[in-house]
Amino acid sequence: MTDHQPHRVGTTSAEPLGSETFYDSSALVPETADAPWESAANTPETTPAPAPAEQIEATPVAAASFPATLPPLEIDERGGETIEPAEISWKRVSPRYVKVRLLGRALWSVIMVAIFALPLIFTEVLNWWNWPLWVTVGLVAIMLVWQIWLTLLVSRQVKAIGYSERQDHILRTSGIMFKSMRAIPYGRIQYVDVKSGPIEGKLKLASVTITTASGTISIPGVERPEAERLREILTDLSDAKMVGL
Repeated sequence: MTDHQPHRVGTTSAEPLGSETFYDSSALVPETADAPWESAANTPETTPAPAPAEQIEATPVAAASFPATLPPLEIDERGGETIEPAEISWKRVSPRYVKVRLLGRALWSVIMVAIFALPLIFTEVLNWWNWPLWVTVGLVAIMLVWQIWLTLLVSRQVKAIGYSERQDHILRTSGIMFKSMRAIPYGRIQYVDVKSGPIEGKLKLASVTITTASGTISIPGVERPEAERLREILTDLSDAKMVGL
């Protein structure tokens, strides 16, 4: 009978159990190749190098369609002051606007004097009322003197109207005894109108009306080309400031 000798894993069938041969698992992997897990662990992370500065092109910025405005003015720190700051150089309205104001003042003067003359007419002419003569004449005289005084102030009132374009605001000033200055941020402007009545149209003048969420202001007596320029500049500045907000 032939003896049967058992074999273990890692032995050849030609070798008996007493002479076992074991295989080294490391011999199955080439020495020059790294294990997958070692290759992934030893591979350094690489980040893309930044592009050279000369290759980075700046985005072209469109040139502003309006001229540079005056330096900023600290408006908020002035509180409720209405006195004109000394550092502001105002642009005054056209002297021809005096004619427009004088015509309007003359019309209102006639209307007001006629109203205050009604007691005199009703008493002395129509005999409907029985007012003392000194009262009826006194009313007419007072109103007439008051209207003459207002007419004499027209020229100075027109000269007191002015505006100034600052970096963040447009300023508007007016008044003689009671001076007033209003500052409107460009970002608050909603729209700008240029209007011209029949008298202003004949004198080639216009009024620039600026509308905001809180109200409107008007710059009257502006030369027609200057009014068109103001409308374009204020519209462009308003759009630019709104984008910035």
